[in-house]
Amino acid sequence: MLFTIGTRVKFRFTEETGVVIGYLEDGMLQIRLDDDPEFEIPAFEDDILPYEELGPQQAATLYGAGLQKKVPQAPQRRVLTTQYHILKPKGLQLAFEPMPGRDDQISRYKVWLINDTQFEFLLEFDLYSSTRDILSADEKVQTASALELGDFLSDDLNDSPEAFVKIQRITTAGLEEALETTLKIRPKQFFNSLSTAPILGVPAYQFVVFNSFEKAADSEEGLADYTKSKKKSKRADSSNSRQYKPYDPEAFATFVPEIDLHIQKLINGYAKLDKGEIVRIQMLHFQKFLDRAIRLGVPRIFVIHGLGEGKLREAIAARLKEHPDVVKFKNEFHHKYGYGATEVYLQ
Repeated sequence: MLFTIGTRVKFRFTEETGVVIGYLEDGMLQIRLDDDPEFEIPAFEDDILPYEELGPQQAATLYGAGLQKKVPQAPQRRVLTTQYHILKPKGLQLAFEPMPGRDDQISRYKVWLINDTQFEFLLEFDLYSSTRDILSADEKVQTASALELGDFLSDDLNDSPEAFVKIQRITTAGLEEALETTLKIRPKQFFNSLSTAPILGVPAYQFVVFNSFEKAADSEEGLADYTKSKKKSKRADSSNSRQYKPYDPEAFATFVPEIDLHIQKLINGYAKLDKGEIVRIQMLHFQKFLDRAIRLGVPRIFVIHGLGEGKLREAIAARLKEHPDVVKFKNEFHHKYGYGATEVYLQ
């Protein structure tokens, strides 16, 4: 394969540039775009070219006149942060974000380490199965952040995967004693753990790895134990209390309470995307829009999804049904949008 992880590439037809971050099925590559690092799109090798930000003459002869190739480096891991204080932090959490592919089938998950506390940590992470070492990381974890760890394939769930996590909390007095644990990942408990991930703001299968940092865990907690504890916490949190919403009068006044999710309104170069990837991008924009409306205290929004096959409308409805800040929503005829938009009422 010509393109390895970390190779910078350019699309033949759209001239967009990016970096190879993974391999997909059928010989396809996963590309993270330079102009919007939050978006990753699949591409066939025939549709991309090697690319380096060199002078015109160097770029023209790169890979074609005997120039020595640079050894590609793996792309830097993304770190997502939040400017809002998290009132009820859960601790360090492992989240598996579904990444829809062709025909909306989930063949891989984006793995994140979420830290919703005000502490920083040194992290040693290793995710492995009975057949292969899946991914590893040695990173510094920022406060109130989500650290991208890598990709996890659906097929790996059948091979008894386990996640080893070792952390050291960073304090003004130096590094604290290391804490470590091993999380056994089993399919049944995995698929019962879907909820909206903090900081990411998208649905993900997630598990608390550490919620206390006073002493090292002395037992290996399986996902079955985690699921039981999660159900208990849900019952305990079933009160009518709500989290505090920061209110920004200027942002509220300028907020446009509608979003058009037609893909041509969101990104360039969409013609090369399959339907599954388009829906994923649309849902990412929808989730960010919804989160911002909730933070600002907006009482009503419109989500323009069009008619089409109805898959996007159904995906939006499924997300709204499970969201605690959604009072009600409806997809009825509207004089401005027809039947192509969903009206959402928020708390």
